[in-house]
Formats: sequence, C-alpha cells, structure tokens
Amino acid sequence: MPELPEVETTVRDLKKKIVGLRFKDVWADRPKSVRQAGGIKNLNQIVKNKKILKVWRRAKFIVIDIEGPNSLFVHQKISGHLLYGRWKFEKGRWLSIGNGPMKSDPKNQHIRILFNLNNGFQLVLADLRRFGKIVLANDDIIDKLPEIKNLGPEPLEISYADFKKLFPGKKGRLKQVLMDPYFIAGIGNIYSDEILWFAGLHPMSRVENLEKENIKKLYKHMQKVLVKAVELKGSSMDDYRTISGRKGNFQNYQHAYHKTGEPCDKKDGGIIARLKIGGRSAHFCPIHQKIK
Repeated sequence: MPELPEVETTVRDLKKKIVGLRFKDVWADRPKSVRQAGGIKNLNQIVKNKKILKVWRRAKFIVIDIEGPNSLFVHQKISGHLLYGRWKFEKGRWLSIGNGPMKSDPKNQHIRILFNLNNGFQLVLADLRRFGKIVLANDDIIDKLPEIKNLGPEPLEISYADFKKLFPGKKGRLKQVLMDPYFIAGIGNIYSDEILWFAGLHPMSRVENLEKENIKKLYKHMQKVLVKAVELKGSSMDDYRTISGRKGNFQNYQHAYHKTGEPCDKKDGGIIARLKIGGRSAHFCPIHQKIK
C-alpha cells in the first residue's frame, strides 16, 4: 500500500498538472468502481465542467477540491495509483497514447476510473486489485470522514516538542506503534523499518521503555527518511507508480526493508533478519538495533 512518501509524491505532481483544469466527464469500467450514491451518473453530473482548485493530502489519502461544495476523496489502497496522461478506448480497454512506461508497464494498464480533462489529457485510477476508491464528499465533512477524523498528527509537520508528547502513557511494540495511524499518520511497513534501522532501535522494543534520547533519534530519522523518500519519489517495491507511470527510486536506497539475509550496511557484522509482529513483517539488524 502506498505510504506517506508515495502519496505526497502523487499530490505534489498532481498540483503541477491538474490544478486550474476542468473535468469534462467521468468513465468507470463497472458500476462498483464508483462507490458513490447515484453511481457514475451522479458523479458525472456533479463534476462536469467543475474547475480543480486544490490538491492536498491527509496521511495516505488524497483530496481533490473542485468548484462548489464538494471534493473528490481518493484512497489508492493496496494496488491503486493515479496516473495523468492520454489514452484512447480501443477493443474494450483504454490504451496509452505514446510509448513509455504508461504503455509498457502492466501495473499501469488496469484502468478502473477515468476523468477526461479540458486540456485533452486524462486523470485515471489504475488498480489491479480493485480495492481503491474515489468518492465525492462535502467539503464541510472531509475532516469528519471515518478514514480521517481520528488520525494522528502528520510526521512531516509535527514539531519535536509535540512529538515527544505522544509517548507518555503509550504502550506497545515500537514497530506497531509507528504504524498505528491513530498515533502518527502515514508510516507503514517500509518506512517504519527504515526509521528504526537508522535510529538503532529494535522493532520489538517496548514504547514505554524508550528514553528521551531514543525518542529524539526516532524523530530525527523519521524526518530524514520521509523527506529523502519524497525526494526520490517513493518506493516502487510492487504496484506504486508516479503519475507519469514511472517507478519511484527509494527502493534502491533501502537499508532494512526486504533485505533479509544481507549484511547490514552499517558494516557491524549484522545480517538483516526478519520477524513477524502483529501479522506484519519487520526487518532489522540484530547487532546495532537495540531492544528496549
């Protein structure tokens, strides 16, 4: 599932491409692709000729603000990703116009929802597994949507002073706590492993046992890892692609995630190990990542 850096990359790229444009109409491959009262017909009527005013992110969710009282709420989920380009409908499917990854990469070919734009381009949701969704939401209730209303703070926006206030009274395994969106929003499997590798903390550490210096290191490396991942346009370990259909580049700089059996990049004699915590994998160096 795309994590904060992948979603932030998508939002930043969309801001450059679609803000100021207008929707002409919407197409969906099947009725259930639009999880909206009134379905595709109603969505079409509401967004037609509406100007795109703003694109923003909350945690792993994308919000496209349009003229009027509504916004499009996008959750890409496991395999979904937004693409911006040009397609033609041929033999029952949408085919990319031109060469490159939009046409050659199979991850970009499962188009479920397509918005025609007034500049001749299109915005689409490509989604192999069909878990992604785009719904219309009233602007007044965006912050009250079930997916958003109880989320924790944004890791790239929170100050250290506020970050350390999250810990008193908190209990649990460190890996699980970092991945808890109600504790802090947007950090998933990949980036929790990387943050802990840099911070020198074992994923099985108990949060209630962390010392002030441990929390300071967590904050420092959370910021560094996420900023670097955004600069590299996210990690394309599986389905995620940028809006141009290209892979992100952070997977080439990972030190822990999916590195099982490889020597630790710290050159401390450790071999990256893997264990399960709460049904999720954790990758770590047993030498320099100390358990608390």
